[in-house]
Amino acid sequence: MSAATDGAGLRLEVADGVAWLTLDRPEKRNALDRALRARLSSKLRELDADAAVRVLVLTGADPAFCAGVDLKEVAAQPADHPLAADVEPVTAGLDLLRKPVIAAVNGPAYGGGFELALACDIRIAAEGARFALTEARIGSFPGSGGVQRLARAIPPALAAQLVLTGDALDAADALRVGLVSEVVPSRALHDRADEIARRIAANAPLSVIAAKQSLRAAAETPLSAGLRQDRTLWGWLAQTEDRAEGREAFREGRPPRFQGR
Repeated sequence: MSAATDGAGLRLEVADGVAWLTLDRPEKRNALDRALRARLSSKLRELDADAAVRVLVLTGADPAFCAGVDLKEVAAQPADHPLAADVEPVTAGLDLLRKPVIAAVNGPAYGGGFELALACDIRIAAEGARFALTEARIGSFPGSGGVQRLARAIPPALAAQLVLTGDALDAADALRVGLVSEVVPSRALHDRADEIARRIAANAPLSVIAAKQSLRAAAETPLSAGLRQDRTLWGWLAQTEDRAEGREAFREGRPPRFQGR
């Protein structure tokens, strides 16, 4: 596994088609300053274009997943606020990503940190994870899709309560309402996320990309439009080399050798 850390507080490790991106400002509870936001968005785009990477895992350096936007960096004057300069939402890099992303939520995910987790395709949590959109408590608003995604991820009445109060949801309740797919002991989080990621990476990459498109359509479009898109995706995949390889490998009783073509 290769690993690299840059000055923007982001650590990257890549092995066997799986890229681990770790928000690495533990002294700030991995709060997102402008440099980290820009670096994360840029790195996600790079990884999406890298054919050797098939799935990504996003996590934070302990003890937190991400405390949200670094409020100590934001100036008090509205004219100096990052959004006044049309800065991208914190989820910008995730919003356009074709490849699947797993959020391995190792601790508190608050504000923009929760929005990052919500923008991922799969969320698994350590037992000590907590989730909250606290913006209303400081006169702000979840401007990176937090409200829209939360209202689609959990029962609307609960989403409204969390957004309007700023209260936190613990890992057990997050599992109960379907916000996360699994809760595991903290010591097991990395291995479990890596196991899921490797299972995805072993599949045909074009099929995985198509499946992610379909899953997004299921959340965003009417059923009829989603069904039409699914037929288009099926037709596209029917012409790929990987589909032929998958069927041949099945007949021969061997692991497939997918090339993303």
